[in-house]
Amino acid sequence: MAKMFLDAQFKIDKRKQQTESKLIQTLKQKWQEGIGFDQIEIKALCESAGVSRATFYRHHQGIEDVVMVQFLMAISEFEQKIDALNRVNFENGSITVIDVIYANLDLIKMVKWSHMQAKIQDLFGGTALKILISRDYSKEAKNFISEYLGTAIFNFAQQIADAKEPMPKAEALRLYRLLLPNRL
Repeated sequence: MAKMFLDAQFKIDKRKQQTESKLIQTLKQKWQEGIGFDQIEIKALCESAGVSRATFYRHHQGIEDVVMVQFLMAISEFEQKIDALNRVNFENGSITVIDVIYANLDLIKMVKWSHMQAKIQDLFGGTALKILISRDYSKEAKNFISEYLGTAIFNFAQQIADAKEPMPKAEALRLYRLLLPNRL
């Protein structure tokens, strides 16, 4: 079976990855301390992360871009895992979705805090659209389905992340398979 090569467009070099890691870890610390996202200044973020402001501005327009890059990396990881499957079907695809959600629970929790819901939901929809490109649907149907799936998967991920009691992965997988369409 031919690979879809979903991850072909997003690459990040090692130095930039280290910078992104420092920035997101510092943001995560601020989030855990209960500091409001809107209260964080770029200068203070850069100082705390040990990143120069020039480096920050070379790669970002604002602090929300730090969160966006992390989601792009998580989605790229998902796409690589999907491409690595010998045969993509609902069963192994849903396992991959759940694995990526659980690997990024804190990042998903940070979405509301950073006011990024709409932008992140669009990323999920864009990934669904990439998968639908090879399907025989009209452009309107592909857009409708990808927006629906992007919203559904993003909302599902947020429900898992925001649960008061951690949900076992097996239960999340069962619910995912129950709630999302298994044929497209």
